[in-house]
Amino acid sequence: MEMRATVQAWSQVVGSRVRRLLLVLLVITLFLASQILTHHYRPVSEVEEVNQSGELTSQQQQQQQQGRLRDEVDQAAPTHLTPATDVTDTDQRRTITNDESRREMLDRLSQLQTKELQKVISFLDSTSDPAAVHPTRIHHALQVLKVSLLEEVTGRKYTDIMEAAHYAQPLSSHPRPKMLQVVIATTWRSGSTFLEELLESHSAVYNHYEPLLQFGLRQIRGGEDSLEAQRIIHDLLSCRYSEHKQYLTTAQKIKEMISRNTRLWSTCSTKEWGDALCFNDVFLKEACQLFPWATMKIVRLRLKFLRPLLEDENLNVRIVFLVRDPRGVMNSRTDTVKWCTAPDCSDPKALCTDMEDDLEAALQLQKDFPGKLYILRYEDMSLNPVNKTRELLDYTGLDFDAKMEEFLDSHTTKNLDKPWSTSRESKTRVTYWVSKLSSIKLKAVQGACDHVMKRFGYLPISSNKNITVDSILGPLMLT
Repeated sequence: MEMRATVQAWSQVVGSRVRRLLLVLLVITLFLASQILTHHYRPVSEVEEVNQSGELTSQQQQQQQQGRLRDEVDQAAPTHLTPATDVTDTDQRRTITNDESRREMLDRLSQLQTKELQKVISFLDSTSDPAAVHPTRIHHALQVLKVSLLEEVTGRKYTDIMEAAHYAQPLSSHPRPKMLQVVIATTWRSGSTFLEELLESHSAVYNHYEPLLQFGLRQIRGGEDSLEAQRIIHDLLSCRYSEHKQYLTTAQKIKEMISRNTRLWSTCSTKEWGDALCFNDVFLKEACQLFPWATMKIVRLRLKFLRPLLEDENLNVRIVFLVRDPRGVMNSRTDTVKWCTAPDCSDPKALCTDMEDDLEAALQLQKDFPGKLYILRYEDMSLNPVNKTRELLDYTGLDFDAKMEEFLDSHTTKNLDKPWSTSRESKTRVTYWVSKLSSIKLKAVQGACDHVMKRFGYLPISSNKNITVDSILGPLMLT
């Protein structure tokens, strides 16, 4: 009965034609699968092990290598391991492959880290070491500076401004007009910072601020220092920086030497890159050559040593000899600042002796180089800043730039009575020292400076009561 039931059930399963066809396909599939598995795992025959030449096949060589590797692994394995801890050939191959991949990956990572580290070091060097700044950045900064300069001078009154800016070296091979150099020669606390900032506010001016700061708080009146000072000044006005490492080192410590050149500083100093580019001699040389005009303020070298600048026609120099009432100078040195303690700065006799020598040099230079030296009294500029500025610009050859007018409006109508501020109510500055200078100091200054005061038109007073401009300021008597 059981057999009959089984046959009947089987007949139901395979009864239909479709079901029988499916059954046949299933059987064939199982057969093929068994053949494949049998072929894959069958042992290598004697014929497959050795080729016709008697050499081992590549498969046999691989098996022998694996066997030797397995023996080495077994020898290197700890002796306390039991046979149960041995791995199969497949596991060993996987482990070896993983180790090789890991070593290769670590090698690549190590190389990548080294390259990235080198990039970081190079970047840090370029932000702190001027010599390490990449040439690409120098070139880019120069392009930016030139575009900025062209934007500033576009549409100005003098066409030679545009021509000089457009054909500026080194970004053009076209010859350009000579750069005009304006050198302010004076001494400490004589209003030179105001005059320098006024000229530097012009859109096309490159400013050399205090190039002799490396000599400290003293006057250079001769000797080897005067020769070195002359060389520095001449080279900077010629846009040559490479031979003046001490100047650049000093500028890195006293950043005002460069930062007061506002258009230059805004280009070479950035938050991301720092200011190393600003002290790179190649960049400074080529940036200097972009500008049609340059200014320089000198307060440590006496006027007679500037003669070589006028003798060199290639420099195209104009000198502005700036003087101030010695009573106002000494009051500013003793009342306004705290650093003026050296004899060259604190002694009124030294001040007025220098003023006398400078005046003699100025008169001789005016005779030898007509039209190249201009004598300017601080008081005249303070009493009539706009007209006196126009007169000064006519002498130097600069046009009255709109930014200069803005500068005068903002710096001559209000008082910011701080040591380095140039914002002053200009007319009140002429008599400012009268109420500040003690009677003892007043007598000392007038006693030491009587002769030179007369020549510059500064009138002596006996008291500080009821003093007006006319009481202290007369006409120039230079001869």
